[in-house]
Amino acid sequence: MTHARWISLGLPFIAASLIVLGCSSAGSGDDSGDGSDPSQEEIEAWNNAYEENASGKADSAGCSGVVVPDRGGFNKHIALTFDDGPSLENTPKVLDILARHGAIGTFFINGKNVRTQAHRDLLVQMAAAGHNIGNHSQNHANLAQVSASQLRAEIEQTHQILVNLNLHPRFFRFPFGSSTCSTAETVRSYGYAVTGWHIDSADWCYGAPAGGVGYCAKSTFKYVPDEYRSDMAGYVLSQAKSVGGGVLLFHDIHGYTVSQLDNILTKLEQNGFKFVSLSDATTFPKLNGTSAPQPAWVGTPCKANETCNFSASGEKGYCHMFEDEAGEPQGFCSLACAGYCPDRSGAAPTFCVSLDGGSTGECVSKASDANHQCADLPGTSATRADRYLGSSTAPPATATVCMPPMAQ
Repeated sequence: MTHARWISLGLPFIAASLIVLGCSSAGSGDDSGDGSDPSQEEIEAWNNAYEENASGKADSAGCSGVVVPDRGGFNKHIALTFDDGPSLENTPKVLDILARHGAIGTFFINGKNVRTQAHRDLLVQMAAAGHNIGNHSQNHANLAQVSASQLRAEIEQTHQILVNLNLHPRFFRFPFGSSTCSTAETVRSYGYAVTGWHIDSADWCYGAPAGGVGYCAKSTFKYVPDEYRSDMAGYVLSQAKSVGGGVLLFHDIHGYTVSQLDNILTKLEQNGFKFVSLSDATTFPKLNGTSAPQPAWVGTPCKANETCNFSASGEKGYCHMFEDEAGEPQGFCSLACAGYCPDRSGAAPTFCVSLDGGSTGECVSKASDANHQCADLPGTSATRADRYLGSSTAPPATATVCMPPMAQ
């Protein structure tokens, strides 16, 4: 998607009216940038979140607000996420930087920060440019410590803001990632995917005045290595390399984040990372409620041999190409065979047949529920076929397989 450049709207500073436990300067509601140092309670919450994420496994994601169910296999893909906005001062600058990098962002907003029509217009414009708008609660309270009624109020107030703007919110992030099994279940009852992160930029620490803006003090966030105390870009890149991609957490309320974002994204790109949307089900299948993509196997639709990058029984996979009844090119992955074909757990059973009139044998998929009785293999149909024996000692047999028309 082509993104229009975002130009500062020149909108006036608006002071906050409600201070609740928030992300560092988020509690100030200051639209213009960095504010006060995080409280001791906030510091403990962020350090606890780091520990939970570091020790978390995919099967612990059901109760966690930090642990993302997709724990690897990102292939150097990163989803950029921003919490605590919208900020009329900073968010448009973030959007302009994302546009320059062709990147989609997900913005988890606090409802209390949507104070004027200008804020609402900004959210609509963001969504129109392809960005995701998520729910980060109304007041940025620690939702693991509130009553059931307050929890619902925190979810519903921001949810209603987004629904009224026709923004179709899909993702929810707990403030500080602080969740319990019960609170996570409540959030999911609204249709949200609870969304943690893999990489914390620690911009909430770097943007704090403690030690000077641009320096993450050990007393604030103890998990930043000393070599990166004054190097947020280096810290982000080191984490990205260690996990191979994933969900990256920033805050679009911090002026320091804005000042560093372009450099950070450039460094990530220079190191081979690419930016994807949080809704990219290929990168984050579990988060998006889909099954992980299955690796190529016999019967996988293909248009080139490169798709069939597997080997079995001493044979290398390849793409068997053919024309369907309409004359359109189709293909599926196959293996050379005589008598028998290997099977793989989770995939349709296979069968050795001849597709060239009896000269050679090739593995095909049997018609099964795993391929919806061949409906998942374009151009094929469920057909009875004899086993290709070749020089093997396999007994004669027949099976219903997914057969291309030229071989029928």
